[in-house]
Amino acid sequence: MKALSVFGGFAAMAISSIAQADEAQINGAALSYTVVGEGPAVMVMHGGLGLDHTYLRPYFDQLSDTHTVIYYDHFGNGQSAYPEDFSDLTMERLVSDADALRAHLGHDDMTLIGHSYGGFIAQAYAAAHQDKLRGLALIDTAPALDYEPALSGNEDQMGALAALFSGPMPDNETFRATWNLVIQMYFKDFDPAVGAKLDEATTYSYQAWNTAAGLLGTFNMTGILPDVKTPVWAVAGRVDGITPPDHGAGRIADLAPNATLTVYENSAHYPFIEEEEAFFTDLRAWMSGL
Repeated sequence: MKALSVFGGFAAMAISSIAQADEAQINGAALSYTVVGEGPAVMVMHGGLGLDHTYLRPYFDQLSDTHTVIYYDHFGNGQSAYPEDFSDLTMERLVSDADALRAHLGHDDMTLIGHSYGGFIAQAYAAAHQDKLRGLALIDTAPALDYEPALSGNEDQMGALAALFSGPMPDNETFRATWNLVIQMYFKDFDPAVGAKLDEATTYSYQAWNTAAGLLGTFNMTGILPDVKTPVWAVAGRVDGITPPDHGAGRIADLAPNATLTVYENSAHYPFIEEEEAFFTDLRAWMSGL
């Protein structure tokens, strides 16, 4: 598996080493964010929930040669503030936080990139604030969870998958151990070294994970995406079992009127890692037309 391109392996790592996290008071709570580069704004939303933005780096840092790249940890995730009551973590709050952070950083508009669960939030953001969007990139996500995922793995992995999705995680140690078995099924060709790096950087939030599924109980963008006129790049890995192309990116491309579909044949849920060079060549080409 090619984990890093030449740029990703050297220049982006240098950028990562000097970019410092900052905090903004957003909706009464501290959001941790990191900005690299200068130029038109690109905001990248992480998935999970229960993870943080670190797995997106240094991959998306390479856009910083032409853009301001904004990463942040959602409320209740990573280094951002945690609510006393996780019922305060709502989709409306997540959307409002993103828009308030955009305004706080002084950007009139932005290109929004959402991966996995971040793609759900990004779709909800577009429904509320498409006037603030230059473009919307949706990576391995879906417009509705009305299908059965098709993940496969060994006995330990499938046992972890059942535990992860059948009941609440009791603590961060359990969540971390369980997730690190399940994530192996999210790659076409899992590289343990890449997995170790992702794990080492991540701050886990089992409370956010336990809350995440409930926020999607009524999530359905199939009736809303036809009204999203923003240019959309819908992306999937061909062998992604959690958001398969036919149920995820393919449906998004069929529904959004100004959408481009790209499917990466040698990737699963992380095409920006498994096919990094092709992914970022295509992303840059799409962004150049916005």
